Amino acid sequence: MEKSAIINICRGIKGGECRFALTVEDGFADRIEETIIATGWPEFLKKQFGDNISRHKVFNVNAGACPNGCSRPHIADMGLIRACVPVIDHDGCTTCGECVEHCPDDAMEIVDGKVVINRNKCLVCGFCTKTCPESVISCSSSGWRVVVGGRLGRHPKLGAELPGVYRDAEALELIAKGLKLWMENYEVGKRFGYTIDKIGHEKLLQD
Repeated sequence: MEKSAIINICRGIKGGECRFALTVEDGFADRIEETIIATGWPEFLKKQFGDNISRHKVFNVNAGACPNGCSRPHIADMGLIRACVPVIDHDGCTTCGECVEHCPDDAMEIVDGKVVINRNKCLVCGFCTKTCPESVISCSSSGWRVVVGGRLGRHPKLGAELPGVYRDAEALELIAKGLKLWMENYEVGKRFGYTIDKIGHEKLLQD
């Protein structure tokens, strides 16, 4: 599949030491590759271009274990960003302020003697779960933020984020659905992001 897709994952997913990385299932990068192959994308490209498949024609998936963007998910055809939606056990919280001080996005504050999370600022990176000395902050749900249609080149554009946080299987299904939509609406010389913008991102969320 080396000519039909490029899968770029950060060192946190690869198992390297990274203090920001959230837990990712072993072999997830392999599951991305298997998902792409199962759509028939490699055969589709070969039928279109034979052996003349350049890097500009392949499908790009970039996955990161946190929002720091080391794998550059926002400029990929589809980007995955590991997410942890934090929740606080206020009964055990001592209001020490460690989470407030260390939140990279200033999404936590103490209001009326209680730590609250500003959901509009929170990037669901889960870093607060690691900084809490009382271990009273946990993930109410874990999964992936999914961004689609990013690109560089002559007309660069950051990918658009789909609403919600998606479990592993759901994220892989979105990759499969995205590829199928690209194949169904394929125009030679047009990137995935162009096609998705044209047909509408909501198509990815329809059954």
